Amino acid sequence: MRDSTGSPKDVMAHDNTLADESKGADYPDAPAQYLNAMHDVPDEQALSAAAILKGSVANRMNLFEKKAALINAEIDKMGMGKYQICIWFLTGFGYFLDLAWSRTIGLASTAIYQEMGIPNSRTGLIFTLANVGLATGALGFGIIVDIIGRKWAFNITCLITSVIGLLMAAPKYNYEAICAIYLFASIGLGGNIPIDALIALEFLPQNRRNLVSLLSMWQPIGVICACAIAYGTTAKYRCAAGLLGCNTVADGVACCRVEDNMGWRYNIIIMGLMTLLIFFLRYFVFTFHESPKFLLSRGREQEAIDVLHSIAKFNKQPPPTLTVQHFRELEQAETTLSGTTLAAEDPVEAEVTAAAHAMRVTRRSLASITHLKALFTNKLQLFIFILFAITYMGDYWSFNLAGAFLPIVLLQNNVSTGRGTVVETYRQYIYIALPGILGAALALLSVSLPLFGRKWSLVFSAAMQGLSMAMYTQVKTTVGYVGLNAMEYLMQTYFNAVLYASAPELFDTAYRGSASGMLSCLGRLAGIVAPFAGQYYLANNSAGILWLGAGGIWLAAVAMVFLPVEMRNRQMF
Repeated sequence: MRDSTGSPKDVMAHDNTLADESKGADYPDAPAQYLNAMHDVPDEQALSAAAILKGSVANRMNLFEKKAALINAEIDKMGMGKYQICIWFLTGFGYFLDLAWSRTIGLASTAIYQEMGIPNSRTGLIFTLANVGLATGALGFGIIVDIIGRKWAFNITCLITSVIGLLMAAPKYNYEAICAIYLFASIGLGGNIPIDALIALEFLPQNRRNLVSLLSMWQPIGVICACAIAYGTTAKYRCAAGLLGCNTVADGVACCRVEDNMGWRYNIIIMGLMTLLIFFLRYFVFTFHESPKFLLSRGREQEAIDVLHSIAKFNKQPPPTLTVQHFRELEQAETTLSGTTLAAEDPVEAEVTAAAHAMRVTRRSLASITHLKALFTNKLQLFIFILFAITYMGDYWSFNLAGAFLPIVLLQNNVSTGRGTVVETYRQYIYIALPGILGAALALLSVSLPLFGRKWSLVFSAAMQGLSMAMYTQVKTTVGYVGLNAMEYLMQTYFNAVLYASAPELFDTAYRGSASGMLSCLGRLAGIVAPFAGQYYLANNSAGILWLGAGGIWLAAVAMVFLPVEMRNRQMF
């Protein structure tokens, strides 16, 4: 989010374009000269109305960012190697799980309600508790990833979701137990998006950061996969429409028996096993290295360089030429320019007692938490955080209303009017999800366009998503429902693709995970309230549920108009 762009040499020339896309960037042999050039970079641009609309607000680079620029240069020289491709796919699987589980429960919910005799007034409980878990996971893992690193959080999220998620298939006539289990499974699920996006950003070359937007392609793929599995399980192995739960009728009366309604349980088991497979790939098949920028932010500079060597070896490329001495020269030049003495890093202890080691870890953990104060004391960072907080809350509010209730509206319309069967409706869910892949492709294209970039892509896609939901109130046919739902989902994927990739770019490495986690948590909190508001309108067959969703995403569009920083041609540290 600084005023420098591209490689360090680009910065010295004050060029506003990224480094050559085919060859990557290089860093100078004399970092002191590079730092002297930094001294000539203009001071930060104020939060003026003109600068905000142009997205040109910027801060002067600090010492860490100058070091991170050298890390970026080495990754840029590697290009899009085998390691980066593996990272892209494995983080994409996290996106896949996020909406695959959400859609799985959304499609299974009607079968669960029928079997257990749940009235419309209680349908929102499972989605609300899921958002409690998602909010907890987003906040918890977002902070943890800035304290213990990216590596363990990257793996444990999938393990938690798979093991606990499988237990959802066990309860009988116990809706509360199913909701509680899904809550705990969602804790692991909630950490996926904020963690996976920042991991991809920190390993990809600077001129390939737009591929993070394409990660959202995996979300509609997850939805399509969940719909296809539900079509073969939940839709086929379920009770006939109209039968009440056996726990709500007298003995001997025809009812919805557990053995006649096993499809949703098969669905849950398949999703749990798929999640376990992804954990296996992440932990046992692929060797994930800690983020060099995270290590650099913790003063573990040699370890950061060692990771670069490991990645270069995996990619079968020449080893990096960056050394710790380059960092020392930067520090010396910074001391000369500022006239102050830099604080020494904690020495690396060769042999320490268990108690001393524990004290050191505790001290660093507390120091990591205190780094969050910079997020709230830096005027520009705070302004961006507030805008994104409004945007995430509006987005998740609308997303939850659309994801939880539009399928129910379509199902009720088809079955109650005789226009379609339950099985046909589940097939239509697949048609609705397919355009989402196009939404991710649109995001990849538009973030690179000069007139759009991240900022105006967010504004446009949010406005169109809200329009789709508003128009949904004006149709009464199956074709209209399916068409507008597909358009809503296309724009939703487009918006989220840009949002999830843009938010981590705008925050410093020291608290990037925490900021992303807090934003996601705020969004999930809005999602907790949304199902309660929606179930009231659903019970009364009111179009208010659609206007609620449209209003939330339109609020997000307005907030993004004031985003003061456009990252299209800026380097991320």
